[in-house]
Amino acid sequence: MSEVTGELNCKSVRKSLWDYMAGSIATSRPRTQNAPGADSNLGQIALHLDACRECQLHGSEVRSMLSGLKHLPSLHVPPILTTRLQILASRERSRLLARRDFKAFLKDIGSRARLFFDNLLKPFAVPAAGGILASMLCFGVIVDTLHVVPDWDNDMPLGLFTEVMIDEPSPFSCNGRDVMVQLTVDSGGRVTDFALPQDRNPLPDELLEIGNAVQFTSFTPAMRFGQPVSSKRLLLISHISIKG
Repeated sequence: MSEVTGELNCKSVRKSLWDYMAGSIATSRPRTQNAPGADSNLGQIALHLDACRECQLHGSEVRSMLSGLKHLPSLHVPPILTTRLQILASRERSRLLARRDFKAFLKDIGSRARLFFDNLLKPFAVPAAGGILASMLCFGVIVDTLHVVPDWDNDMPLGLFTEVMIDEPSPFSCNGRDVMVQLTVDSGGRVTDFALPQDRNPLPDELLEIGNAVQFTSFTPAMRFGQPVSSKRLLLISHISIKG
């Protein structure tokens, strides 16, 4: 809203032509000395336009432009712009409310954190659940084929220690008394040495018979943690006499 007071000239009139042509100039009651008999600024501008040819031409141009502007189509605000402006206004209101006190600030931080985790976890929740269900289904289909049947026929005992064992006895026999023999058996099951710990002076024939008996006897070597090792073992050779 413009108001024209005081002495009028071309410069002041041209500044007020837009408001004059649009009808938005405020009138003033006091009379002016330059325009006796005029009751308002409108009358003063009208008298000046009647007297000034250049201002009349300028007024005609302004009137033509105003007429053209009035015939322009009105633009409607797009709905998406309205929604965005409402979102911006809501965020600004929330920001102002969060700054009121410390309690409101903590509440705003908590709501932001919940929103962040919801937006972060929800895109992964459905794929993760689907993957778990698919894995369980596949496992349920193939679980029946995962049975393992143990084969105990060729199993080897893996104890910490096993003693020397006789596989097959010797075809040679010993005549005479019962005797205790200490054998030294290597990792291949072969007798490498023997001794008679209870008999300090054995007979040569007796040693020969005992040697033939133990040399042609097959043994299973002692085991340490599943590995064959050399060891010693006491063996009692008994004699059975059959009388008829």
